[in-house]
Amino acid sequence: MADDVTIGIDLGTRYAQLAVDLPGRGVQLIPNRWGQMRTTSMVAFSKDGLVVGEEAVKLSLTEPRLAWWDMKRRLGTDWVARMDGRTYTPEELLLPLLCLLREDAEASLRTFITSCVLAVPAHFSFPERGALARAAQQAGFERIRIVNEPTAAALSIGIDGRFLIIDFGAGTVDLSMVEGDRGVFQVVESQGRKDIGGFDLDKLLAERLSRRAGIPFSRAEDPRACVMMREAEIIKMALSSANVVQWRVPAGLGSRETSLDVTRADFERLISPIIEEVVKMVRSMWKKYDPQKLLIVGGSGRIPMLRRILADRVYEPERLRSSPEEAVVIGSALYANQGKERLLIDVLSRSLGVMNADGGVVQILNRGVPLPAEARKSFTAYGDGDLEVTIVQGEGRVKNLNMVLQTIKVDRVGDGESVEVVFKVDGGGLLHVEVKRKKQVSRQTIALVSDETGVTPCDLITEIRIREDRIARMSAPFPDNFQQRLQVLMREVRSLKLEDHTLQWQALEVIDKMIRDIEQVIAS
Repeated sequence: MADDVTIGIDLGTRYAQLAVDLPGRGVQLIPNRWGQMRTTSMVAFSKDGLVVGEEAVKLSLTEPRLAWWDMKRRLGTDWVARMDGRTYTPEELLLPLLCLLREDAEASLRTFITSCVLAVPAHFSFPERGALARAAQQAGFERIRIVNEPTAAALSIGIDGRFLIIDFGAGTVDLSMVEGDRGVFQVVESQGRKDIGGFDLDKLLAERLSRRAGIPFSRAEDPRACVMMREAEIIKMALSSANVVQWRVPAGLGSRETSLDVTRADFERLISPIIEEVVKMVRSMWKKYDPQKLLIVGGSGRIPMLRRILADRVYEPERLRSSPEEAVVIGSALYANQGKERLLIDVLSRSLGVMNADGGVVQILNRGVPLPAEARKSFTAYGDGDLEVTIVQGEGRVKNLNMVLQTIKVDRVGDGESVEVVFKVDGGGLLHVEVKRKKQVSRQTIALVSDETGVTPCDLITEIRIREDRIARMSAPFPDNFQQRLQVLMREVRSLKLEDHTLQWQALEVIDKMIRDIEQVIAS
């Protein structure tokens, strides 16, 4: 086999899958070391270190507080796991899982694998995409491309015309409007939510079954909670093809019942609010574009209630020729060889720009632009000193809907000097930023590095800048020794950008009191 094999990876919230597109043989799913076509996306901490997959599942049944399944949901946040005297970020916990997937692919294909296509939710931000790409690189992948999950599914289905595709997985719901024409697929718009998924349906059912059976547990870390979640997932899948499921309560759970009947009607009443949220999203995009077909992929797309309501209120979903759970990983494998028979053109899901002095956003790349994309804009400095270029993801001037991705500092900018900001977004939605300045014949280039503590709200950055301005204005009337104290206070204000968001707001309250005390001294 050739050494340049590229595998497709569907790194699902609950399960991961592998596939490869081989010349003359088409797309094939790749089994894992346990002989299964999907690997549980669970990571656990054992006495020997981090374990993943089936080993993590076994450990979760006895030590659920040491096991995590939702690392993909936590990417780009400041969440950490504290174990054995150290902390682990979601990126670090995903690393052993990606290593295992690469090793399984190498064992099955009998060749070294250094290239992959990773499928991610369409709504993933740049820090989330960057964190996942870094984890894949540390896991041994040298060439990494990223594709949105619903658009990968569209590539695998490969139909012509305008169609709306829904990816309803365990952890997220994503929508993509796609136009297909003789093998070329253009993504018109993508959107999604990370707070809705099949796991949330399982949790509702697990809590309901526990109350009916009299199984007491109050914390997610209770081993009984983990068992109940697995039982709920099995029942949910069974109710997609049956009206009634007889559930035999596992021994040892302290239940007053040995078996219970679970009906599809009861389950549908339970999950109705979540299904309504999904249908609301679909209706909004359907009215906006009026497509010709509606497609559903992902495990939760098999729920009869969802398909029935969509048929009544939106449009009858198409019947797929392949498994809806495999559409994303197949599309990821096809994306690796796109351009030969099929071509996918994705779009930027949210606008990108630079924050100006009053907290507004100067847009440089607008949402909906086809990827890859590149744009640049020049700015003129007013006054001498250091310059901060704040990269923002979001729309317009609505501060609380925009997120700061990174602040790039440029030292010693002269009054009237031109500074050019260049944005480059590749086909997988990874952002690269350069800040260039021209002073005589020199040029400085500063590349963007994703902030591992997560994104910061724009309104917080604006509040920090307001404090900086207040401290700068009050420093003039004071002698040198007092100005040194003000400089220390200024450094404390600026360091807030690196702290946890909750601590940032608490610290601002303390700093405000200090500033008010100083202003009273000036006034007196």
